[in-house]
Amino acid sequence: MFFILSKILLFLLNPFNWILICIVFVFVTKKAIVKKRLLISAAIIFILFSNYYLFSVCVRAWQPKIQHPTYTQTFSTAIMLNGMTMGDRNGDSYFAPSSDRFLQTARLYKTGVVQKILISGGDGSLLQDKPKEAFFLQKEFIALGIPDSALIVESNSRNTYESAVAAKQILDSLHLASPYILVSSATHIPRSILTFKKVGLNIIAHPANYELVDSKLSFTDYVLPNLGLLPRWKMFLKEVVGTIVYRISGKA
Repeated sequence: MFFILSKILLFLLNPFNWILICIVFVFVTKKAIVKKRLLISAAIIFILFSNYYLFSVCVRAWQPKIQHPTYTQTFSTAIMLNGMTMGDRNGDSYFAPSSDRFLQTARLYKTGVVQKILISGGDGSLLQDKPKEAFFLQKEFIALGIPDSALIVESNSRNTYESAVAAKQILDSLHLASPYILVSSATHIPRSILTFKKVGLNIIAHPANYELVDSKLSFTDYVLPNLGLLPRWKMFLKEVVGTIVYRISGKA
């Protein structure tokens, strides 16, 4: 039930859907004052959530500061959270823009920082009808020359909490020493840290694919709308609200 509710929540956190709902009700309602208020609401939502400056301030305040970590010791395991692939109608998988976490994890292994990689995550879709992501990533690691013996595959978890619970069980059963390096997207790391620590894992966060860097903004970033921000707001709000929900439900 929690998994289904999380997918419904993701739909509700999309600013584009808020605008769409306002416009739909403009045609449904017959009261002129309500139509006016709905149009004003849609305009305000569009102006706020298409403003790059506002988006950059919120995201950079949420995600960890960009760093290039150097490790002075070897760790037993890097836990790589999935959510970096997309599939087609034929059941084939491909890397998505968030695949930097795959590159970061491979680098940790290739440079000798970690001895093993725990690939965590199967199918996070509501209908559970997509290929298991962990198996695709396992093949990609092997293609890079990382031996299968260094890979631990967990393909059943559907969300962060399930990944944390599964990782705890696997790492304990294999008697792999902590702390573990946790690799995930920078905007997802705050919720991940809380969740993995909640289940009793000693972790060191390794953020990847930062949503934004502290770059110089142009005049247009302050005043002109950017339609491409609407789906990015959805993913950012998912992490903020998801962290609050995890806190309330005792999962973080």
